[in-house]
Amino acid sequence: MKKKRTIKQIIEYYVMSAAISLGVLLTVVMIISSFISTDKILLDNLQLMAKTSSQNVGANLHLLTDRMANLALEPALTQDGSSSEAKQKVLDERETRIEFVWLAGYDLSGKKLYGDEKSPDSIADKKYYSYLDQTGNIVIAEPYYEDNIWQICVALPMKKDGENHSYLVGSYKYDLLNDVLSNINIGVTGDSYIINEEGTIIADKDLESMQKHENIYELYDYGKNKEVFDNMINFQTGSESMRLHRVNHYVAYAPVPGTNWTLIIDAPRREFQRTLFLSVFICIILAVLLLLIARYVIVKMADSISDSLSLATGRLSSLSEGNLKDDVVLAQTNEEAQILTGALAKTIASMDGYINDIESSLGYLSEGDYSKEVPDSFHGDFAAIREALISISESLNDTMRRINHSSLAVNENSSEVSGYAKRLYDGSIEQGAALERLIDSIQRITEQIEHITENAELVKQCADSAQDKVDQGQEQMNIMLKTMHDIYENMQEIIKISQLIEEISSQTSLLALNASIEAARAGESGRGFAVVAQQIGVLSDQTANALKQTGNIIEQANISIEKGLETADATADSFREIYEAAEKFTGISSSMAVVAGQQKEAVAMVTEETDKVLEIANINQQLARETDETAALSLKQAKDLGEVVAAVKLKGGTLE
Repeated sequence: MKKKRTIKQIIEYYVMSAAISLGVLLTVVMIISSFISTDKILLDNLQLMAKTSSQNVGANLHLLTDRMANLALEPALTQDGSSSEAKQKVLDERETRIEFVWLAGYDLSGKKLYGDEKSPDSIADKKYYSYLDQTGNIVIAEPYYEDNIWQICVALPMKKDGENHSYLVGSYKYDLLNDVLSNINIGVTGDSYIINEEGTIIADKDLESMQKHENIYELYDYGKNKEVFDNMINFQTGSESMRLHRVNHYVAYAPVPGTNWTLIIDAPRREFQRTLFLSVFICIILAVLLLLIARYVIVKMADSISDSLSLATGRLSSLSEGNLKDDVVLAQTNEEAQILTGALAKTIASMDGYINDIESSLGYLSEGDYSKEVPDSFHGDFAAIREALISISESLNDTMRRINHSSLAVNENSSEVSGYAKRLYDGSIEQGAALERLIDSIQRITEQIEHITENAELVKQCADSAQDKVDQGQEQMNIMLKTMHDIYENMQEIIKISQLIEEISSQTSLLALNASIEAARAGESGRGFAVVAQQIGVLSDQTANALKQTGNIIEQANISIEKGLETADATADSFREIYEAAEKFTGISSSMAVVAGQQKEAVAMVTEETDKVLEIANINQQLARETDETAALSLKQAKDLGEVVAAVKLKGGTLE
C-alpha cells in the first residue's frame, strides 16, 4: 500500500519543485541570454576592433605613401636635365633615413630608369603597374616575398605639366604592416589577416601562412560563408559567427582605406566561452547553494505550518476515535492554522454539547421515561438529529401505548383460555370414566355371543348333511339344464351373429351408395372408384339374400330348442323347490353362524375403537392440563407486561 505523504512533505515537494523549476528555468535563460549577449558584445567589439585596426593599417600605408609623395617632390627627381646620378643620390640619401628595401624610377613602359641594384629592371609584369597605368594615382602593391624578405611596394606617377612622365617605386619591409597585425590580439589563438579583392590572403602575422596564398572561398567552403566573404570583398564592414576549420569562430571584417584590401579578425568562439562557461558553472553552483538555502528556509516554514496543522490534525484524529473531552491546543501563528484550530475547538465543544444532549435524551428513554422533551440546542444540519430524537420518542410513545393495549387484550384472552382449558380438563375426566363403564358392558355381551356361536355351529352341521344329498340330485339336473341352456344360448349367439352380418350388409350397401355419390362428384378421376362401389353394393345385396334364407332355418331350429327347454325347465323346477327348501334351512343355519361371528367381530371392533377413544381421551386430558398450565403462565406474563408498561412515563400522562 502506498504510504501517504504528510502536508510537510507535500509543501516541501511542491515548493522545492517550483523553486528548482524556476531555478533551472532562470539558469537556462541566463545561460542562453549570456551566450546571446556574449556573442552580440564580442561581435560588436570585434567589428569595432576590425574597423580600428583597418584604419591603423590604412594610416601606416598612408605614411608610406606620404613618404613616397614627399620623395617625388625632390627637385632632382622632377627637374629636367637632372642626371641619373643625381637622382640616384637622392634615392640613396632617403634609403639611409627610411627603411626602404629599394627605390627606383621607371618610365611609362615599366623599364627602370634609375635605382638600386635590388630593384627589378622592369615592372611591366607587376600587378601594381596595371593599376598605375589605369588610375594614374598612388598604388600600394600586395606584399611579396623576394630576396628572403617580405616587402610592400608603393608606386606613384611622376607628373609634369599634369601628365605622367615616369613612375617612382619604393619597396618597404613588410614589418611595418606586420607590426599592426601582430598587435591585434584576440584570445589565445585568434588571428588577423588581409585579403585582396579576390579573397586571397595577402597579409598575415604568420609569415609561413602568407607563402601559401590561400583563398578564403576555397579554404572555408561552408554554407553561408560565401555570402559573408562576398560582403568582405565588397568593402563592407561587419561581424559574424562562422565555422572556420570546422570550429565556430567570431569573425569581424573592415576594408582597409586607400586599398582594395579587407582586414579580417577571427577568434575561436570556445576561447571566449571558457570564461562564460566558468561563469555559468559558478552561477549554477550559486543557484544550487540558493536552492539549498531555499530548501532550508522552506523546511523551516513547512515545519512551522506542519506543527500548526498537526495541532488540528492530531485533535481531528482523536476526534475520529470518539475523543471529545481533550482540549484543542490553539495555534499562536496569526495564520489560517490559528483560525482552523479555533474553529475545531468550537466544533468539538458544539459536538460535545450535542452528544451530551443526545446521551441525556437516550438515557431518559432507556429508563422508560418517554415524557421528556428533546433540548432545543441543535443548530444547522444538527437540527436533523433533534428531529430524529423527537421522532424516536413519539414512535416509542405510540409503540408503548399499543403494547399496553395488546397486553390488556392478551390478559383477557389468557383468562378465557384458562377457563376453557379447565372445563375441557373436567370433561375429559368424565369422558374417560364413561368409556371405562362401556368397556365393561361390551365384555359381558362378548361372552353371551360366544354361547350363541357354539349353538349355531351345531345347527349348521345338520343342515350341511341334508344339503349334500340335495346337491347331488340338483347337480345332475343342473348339468342337463345347463346343456339345454348352452344349446339355446349358442342358438341365440348364431341369431346375433346373423343380425350383425345383416347390419354389416346394410351398412356396406349404404357405404357403397355414398361412395357412388362421391365418385360421381369426383368426375372422371372417381370413375374407377365408382365401379368398385357398385361391385360392393352388388356383393352387399347377395349377402343380405343369403342371410335372409339362413335366418328362416335358424328360426325353425330355435322353436324346437325352446320346446325342449320348456320341458327341461319344468323337470328342473321340481328339483329346484326341494333344493330351495334345503338351501333355506342351510342358509338359516349359516346366517345364524355368520351373524354370531359378525356380532363377535363387531363387539371386538367396538372394543378396539373404545380403547382408541379412551387413549384419545387420556391425551386430551393431558393436553387440557398443559393448556391450563400454559394459559396460567400466559396470564402471569400478561400481568407482568402490564406492570412493565404501567411503569413507563409517556407524554400526556401514564398508561391506564
